Amino acid sequence: MQLWLALLVCLMALGGVSTGNAQQVESLVQLISKDQEVSLSSSISVMQEDGIELSVTQARDMLSQFVWHSGGNPNYGFSEHGVWLYTTLSNVTTTDKWVVSVAFSQLDNVDMYLMQDGQILASSFQGKLGMKTHYRLPMMKVELPYAQTVELFVRLQSQHSSLVAPISIQSSTSHEMQSFYDSLLWGLFYGGLIILAIYNLVVYFALRESSLLAYVGYICTVIVWQFVWGGHANMMLPQALSHWFDTHTDIIFVLIGIGSGLFTIVFLEAKVTAPKTLPFIKVSIGLLALMGLCSMVNLFPPVWQNAAVYVVSMLAISCYTYAGFESYSNQFYAARYFIFAWSILATCALIGMFSLVDMLPSNFFTTYCFQFGVFFESALFSLALMDKSRHQLEIEVQQATNDLRNNIELVEEQNVRLDIARKEAVAASNVKSQFLANMSHEIRTPLNAILGFSKELQQGDFSADKRDQINIINAAADNLMTIVNDVLDVSKIEAGKLQINSHPFSINELLEEMIGVMAKSAHLKGLEFVYDIEPLPLKLIGDSYRIRQILNNLLGNALKFTDTGHIGLAASGKVLEHGIFELNIKIEDTGIGISREDKRKLFTAFSQVDDALNRSYQGTGLGLVICKELVKLMHGQLSLQSSPGQGSTFNVTVRMNILNTKPSISPKSDWQDQTVLLYEPYPNARFTASKLLKSLGAIVTSVDSIAFLQTCTKAFDCMIFCIHPHNQAANEQAFSSASNIVVKHKVLLCSGEDSCCRFSQFTGQFTPQLRLPLTPGKLKEIMHKPTHAPVNELQKRLQDLPAVTVLAVDDMEMNLRLLSTWLKPSRLELKLAFSGQDAVNLCKESEFDLILMDVQMPNMDGLQATKLIRETKLNFGTPIIAVTAHAFKEEQQRLLNSGMDDYLPKPLDLSDLVDLINRWCHQGVEDDEHIEVFNWPLALKRANQNVDAARDLFNQFIKQLPSFESKFERLQAHPEHNELQQVVHALHGVCCYTGAVALHSSCSELESQLKREQFDKVPSTLARLINDVKALLRQEKDIKHNIRD
Repeated sequence: MQLWLALLVCLMALGGVSTGNAQQVESLVQLISKDQEVSLSSSISVMQEDGIELSVTQARDMLSQFVWHSGGNPNYGFSEHGVWLYTTLSNVTTTDKWVVSVAFSQLDNVDMYLMQDGQILASSFQGKLGMKTHYRLPMMKVELPYAQTVELFVRLQSQHSSLVAPISIQSSTSHEMQSFYDSLLWGLFYGGLIILAIYNLVVYFALRESSLLAYVGYICTVIVWQFVWGGHANMMLPQALSHWFDTHTDIIFVLIGIGSGLFTIVFLEAKVTAPKTLPFIKVSIGLLALMGLCSMVNLFPPVWQNAAVYVVSMLAISCYTYAGFESYSNQFYAARYFIFAWSILATCALIGMFSLVDMLPSNFFTTYCFQFGVFFESALFSLALMDKSRHQLEIEVQQATNDLRNNIELVEEQNVRLDIARKEAVAASNVKSQFLANMSHEIRTPLNAILGFSKELQQGDFSADKRDQINIINAAADNLMTIVNDVLDVSKIEAGKLQINSHPFSINELLEEMIGVMAKSAHLKGLEFVYDIEPLPLKLIGDSYRIRQILNNLLGNALKFTDTGHIGLAASGKVLEHGIFELNIKIEDTGIGISREDKRKLFTAFSQVDDALNRSYQGTGLGLVICKELVKLMHGQLSLQSSPGQGSTFNVTVRMNILNTKPSISPKSDWQDQTVLLYEPYPNARFTASKLLKSLGAIVTSVDSIAFLQTCTKAFDCMIFCIHPHNQAANEQAFSSASNIVVKHKVLLCSGEDSCCRFSQFTGQFTPQLRLPLTPGKLKEIMHKPTHAPVNELQKRLQDLPAVTVLAVDDMEMNLRLLSTWLKPSRLELKLAFSGQDAVNLCKESEFDLILMDVQMPNMDGLQATKLIRETKLNFGTPIIAVTAHAFKEEQQRLLNSGMDDYLPKPLDLSDLVDLINRWCHQGVEDDEHIEVFNWPLALKRANQNVDAARDLFNQFIKQLPSFESKFERLQAHPEHNELQQVVHALHGVCCYTGAVALHSSCSELESQLKREQFDKVPSTLARLINDVKALLRQEKDIKHNIRD
């Protein structure tokens, strides 16, 4: 349909040039307004060349042969020869800058001349075969003198189209504005078509609907045709390519016709909905293809070729339109958009043609209506495609609905089966969880005794052989405990119950502890341990136990799979927004490495790289699985770089909260400006040690050359001398050379005691003698030498335990014997009960400050015993601690909910036991003014480092305090000891979880006095308790503000 405009113009021009009067006519066009465009088509005289191309001078000499062109129609017919147009102009406006333009882009040559008195004032040679310009239409910029007559000559020539030349003149300003709007509208036109093409192409890739692809092809041919027909090809394409398109415009018509035909067949599904018209469509497409082939070989003259293409195109469009009606009659309702689209385009084409033949006024609408028609046609085709897709979707939905209705009984049956299978799976999971809980208890209970007594034996005085045997027992038990913990952790991971418990800790101390253990193991295996640390915050809030577990697994693997070289640990980090710190840990080794194919197996439970490795390097294959899940829970990542034979590097990032931002390493340290000579023959260790010293502000000279030591004459504040057992001769030579260096303080670092003993004749001059690698803690130790012998901190804490009475309940004698052995150095009195019933009987007779209750016991378990003890007069408020081997969090929570006050996991750790006794058996002191009213870290600890839970506990507690205050004041005025004991017990049970340290102490003391019937002490203690309640209420606002921040 878009070909109708060109076809009608050509048919209109078949009669040749309209000559009107066969006499010379002059018409002067006066330009009286600079804001309006003036059409010159109605004031034109015409002369046709006789086969000889004339110059403008020759044409001016033949003015007598120019004839008046009547009607104002700017179509001058078909002609192989040039046609001259002539008119005269007179400018009576205030501007002299004007633009003459020809509003038709398909003319081969458009030569324009402006003359006055026989002199050429301006000229322009444009058209498709003319000079390239920045405008899509031929134009000439001129300067018109005021009130003087000038002559305008225009020569037209074109072999591929009729000589249509709507000539107009307007001021330069008006022309620029018109060009701007023209470019804008064409941009919108092309942009809209391109957007439609891209949208439908994307939809095609999603739906694979062939009609969408055909539509995209049709849009592309329309864009190419408009690009050439609108004159934009002459502006933007290279001249040779532009000329080819200009001389083969009919091929573009052919492509549009073929594209329209293919779209019609595919969209209408013509084989089904328009079978009668389909053969005619195929014949039309074949004829169009034949016309295109004839154009390629230039078989016919251009005029005849164009006419043939136009006729075949009209026949094809008629077939396409009829196919739309046939499809619609066959209930293909999407065809209504198809028919409407062609009708819109035909209407717009007629409007455009009527404007060219002066049957309609030439304005913005009539000028661009054909382009609007093409655009709307494309948009309607797109709507037709959407309607077709919707219709197909409705059919598919209906089919799916029918299938669903037919299969509903089968689906219900499958649902019943799935529900049964789900219940069986849940039951199996519960059985598995119960089995793991029982296994945990059964294994941990004997392990508790094995680990406890083996560690106790390590403190004794035995021969070397016996001590080695004890160490072997201890190591084997530790390994077994590690395996049990790993299996339980994997079970928690599978159940989604593995949790992170955050608490304040020092990352630097944790790393120092890990290095102390792992470096010793590396040195025993003949490996070097390299430690590289960046400044880290002093205190973080995170799960130190899980971080230690990650490091232990990764460093353990590095030690296991490395036989020569070194193990490296690097720690760094960065501060993120909202008080978050991202800790980066890198663990590298020079071990066997891992191939790309085997990396996938690493993070699979119970797997190693291959069976040979499984036999050579024993292990469960759970460590990396647990590490990956732990890192994920801490919002981090675990990555691996490795190659066979080149070692491995694990990179770990975890995120935690910052508690103390002060850096652990600072240039303003005791090492600031200290001159240090560092001798370290191992390159990696020398680099990291030098870097650490410089970070602390020291002035470092790091060397690995014995020759330097022999020739060194400079004095130093400190010499750090590192030796490795690999080359004894070189070490002896280095010791001899170092003895001559002037230095105030000499420090020796070696790979353990054995390395130092080999060079005992040299080591006397070095103090202290430490184990490699160099760490911030060791540097602090060097600078601050201890003034007294080290004290066993745990033994000191045992001796400082309060003189309280503790009841331990367990059905296994060896566990009670272990507790007796551990607590023997302390001042507390330990009573033993071998069953739940024995514990109940003892509680009826005696008062205890703390009860350690085993959970699983025959006849009467720990929960039953606890319930009966709560009913005794002397111990109804005594803290009862569940001593359990159950490792699952749910079990521990169940024990707390059943009435127990706290829990202690098996196997017991003496340090944890001492902490628990101190926590629950706080004794009243004379100087209570130093006891804190509120301790937020303690509240966090009671809530397992759950900040929200700690805040909620305190808020609930503070709401109850006014009620307790009024009760205590009433009982102070009117004493009633039984009621007072009940109220104190209720408050005591609440405040121990809230961080109210002073109030907890007063409650504990008052409850103890009431149970012992020490009524003479009650008034003063009660008064102090009331003061503690009032103090806490006074500080309520400040406390809430602090814990909120």
